[in-house]
Formats: sequence, C-alpha cells, structure tokens
Amino acid sequence: MNEINMPEHLEEKINEIGNVDIVVGILCKNVEATILHVINAVSEGLHKHFSEYEKMIVVSDGFSSDRTVEIANLFQPYNSIKKIVTEDVITGGKGAGVRTILEVAKKLDAKVVVLLDGDLLSIKPEWVYEFSSPILYGRADLVVPYYIRDKYDGIITNNLVYPFTRALYGTDIRQPIAGEYGISKNLYEMLLNHSSFPYDFGIDIFIVTSAAASRMLAMEGLFSLKIHESITHYFNPEDLIAPMFRQVTNTMFDLAKHYESFWRNNATRASKMESRGFYGQKPIPVRVDINKMKEYFEKEYISHKIRIEHILPDDLLNKIAGITKNVEKLDAETWAEVVYNFAAYYKKLENENERYMTIDTLKSIWLGRFLSYAIETKNMEWNEAEEVIQKQARIFEEKLNYFLDIY
Repeated sequence: MNEINMPEHLEEKINEIGNVDIVVGILCKNVEATILHVINAVSEGLHKHFSEYEKMIVVSDGFSSDRTVEIANLFQPYNSIKKIVTEDVITGGKGAGVRTILEVAKKLDAKVVVLLDGDLLSIKPEWVYEFSSPILYGRADLVVPYYIRDKYDGIITNNLVYPFTRALYGTDIRQPIAGEYGISKNLYEMLLNHSSFPYDFGIDIFIVTSAAASRMLAMEGLFSLKIHESITHYFNPEDLIAPMFRQVTNTMFDLAKHYESFWRNNATRASKMESRGFYGQKPIPVRVDINKMKEYFEKEYISHKIRIEHILPDDLLNKIAGITKNVEKLDAETWAEVVYNFAAYYKKLENENERYMTIDTLKSIWLGRFLSYAIETKNMEWNEAEEVIQKQARIFEEKLNYFLDIY
C-alpha cells in the first residue's frame, strides 16, 4: 500500500522533532470529557518509566465536533515529552486514526508504538510501561491486553472473533479486538505495507491476525479492568454493535482469504496459555436486556431467512430450524459450522454489496448464538462462563478440518 500524503504542517512538525524511541498514539473522536485524563496518564507514565528514552504523544482526531482537539492542544506534557495533535490524515474510522499514528511513527523511526483509545476512564500511568517494555526489551512484537471483563462484555469477541482466530492461526489471544496495543517497529512497518489495511473497526483484528500469520511474537499483558465511556452504547445494537460486527467480520473473513495458505498448511491447536488470573479484581457487571435482544434477533433472523437458506447446506438448516422459538438449539458445534460455512461462502464473493449482505445475514444468526450463550450462563459466575467460552473455542479447533473441506 502506498504511503499516505501528510499535510504540510504535520510534515514540518515531524521534521522538527527528529527521531524518537516511543510513540504513544491516542485515538479520539468527540471525547472532550476524557481526553485530558488519558493524555495526563500517558504523560505521567512516560515520564516515570522511560526518562532515558526519546518519547512523544500523538493525538489523532477523527474530526471531532466537540472540544477534543482544543483540550488536547492545551495540555502540556513534561518537558522531555514531545506532542503532536493532528486530524486523521485519511477519512474512515478507527483504522484511519491508527494509520495516521503509524505513519508518524515510521517517519520518526520509533522503536515501539502504543495505541490507546481516548475514552479510557481506567487508564493508569503504568499501562504505558506494560505495553512498551516487552517490545523495547525484545520480548514481543505485539502486546495485547487481557482485560477483566464481565461475561456479557465483549460479545463479538467471545462467540466469534476469539474462537475463529484461535482455530485458524493457532494463537490463544483471548481478546484479539481489545482496542489497545503495543506494537514493534517490525510489525508496524509490515502493517503499513499490507494490501488490506482497514480504515474502520476492522483494524484491531487486522493487527492481531497479521502478526500471527507473519509468525511475530504476540503476548498478553496488562491484566486489568477496562472502563471506557463508549461501553454505554454497547447494547444499543444498531448504534454501535451492528456496524462494529459488520466491519470486524468483514476484515476477519478477508484476512482468512488473504492468509489461506498459512492456516491451511499450519492448522494446529493453539498452545495453551498460562492460567489467566484476576488478581482479586472482579469485572464490572454488564446488564443485558435478554427480551430486547430476543426481539431484535427474531426480527433480524426472519428478515434474512431466505438468504440463510441460500448460504447454508440442508443438514445445517435442519439443525437450526425453529431457533427463533428455541434459541438454545444454536449450540457451539452448530454455531462453528455456521461460521465456517459463511466464511467459505464469503470467499467466493466479489461484489461488495453481496459481501455486505452476507455479513449482515451472519449477524442475524450471531445474535441467536449470543442469546443461547446468555441463557446458558445466566446463573454462572464469570469463571464458569469463561469455561463455556473456552469449550466453544476448542470446538472451533476440532472442526477446523470441516472448514478445510468446505473452504
């Protein structure tokens, strides 16, 4: 992919700075209530833990309509820390902001890039150290956080992205679309040259998948609670979850096609991760309106029923017959087969509208799988619910040969 042309004023700022060791990029859009807290925590972390390094903060704003940019410009970090505030150099979404930060980091020859969302309420100065140090000390190319999350948080991750990614790429990164990352120079240069760099919510799974398929060393870190302002929108499906599902799944299926030779020739079960502890912390409860989600699922499923019948084979259609009345029928084994059939069907599509409709159709069934999981785990503690998620991931692995046969 060709390098993005930067605005002249941004080029001038970069040239004035020269080279740095650490770039902490903060992704923003309409976060005037939280941006000051995030930048301050980053400034404290860089000052405390990396006094001997050249370091800077890059705030990339996705064309906010509030005071985000004004507040970011007013903040003065420690004298040893440089700062750039810029609009995204390309339009899009989260991926456009990531692209902006990585392009700046490349010009500055940064050794490590940390990506953080600008609406983080729980960020602490130590987070900067947790994301940066494994990369600076040569222990990893990618650091992905393991956030302590409620059993109903991360609903796209738990039942789709985690089991699919683990099965295909043999990497047991529990939260592959966690939102924050530490990235090495080798990895960000590879990402910038990738032909499939996404400019939307697909950026997270793109980072993790590309690292895994390139055999770069990824590790989990930062075992912590994550509290962010946008969680308030999670369970209003059409506001955030639906577009996020479409963009993430679209990128995930595109990458499966791009990296087919890798996972087809290297099909292996993910190496077992060390026990993930919660260190005495408990996840923040997330409330789910099961009845509201069920109404949404029934409506979505019925509207996509004809297309579902076109995509899925008869034996699988028989398994999911009547799931609007009995959603528990959509168990993990059936769900794995559904996902693999949709991925195989998606591979053949060239028309963008057809691809969009296919992902939207899968979304209607995914809502049913989430409901089935929610009902199954209703009275479970988070650790019991996690076992359900782990069992599902193992089923995706066990059915990988099924996928190989139909793909």
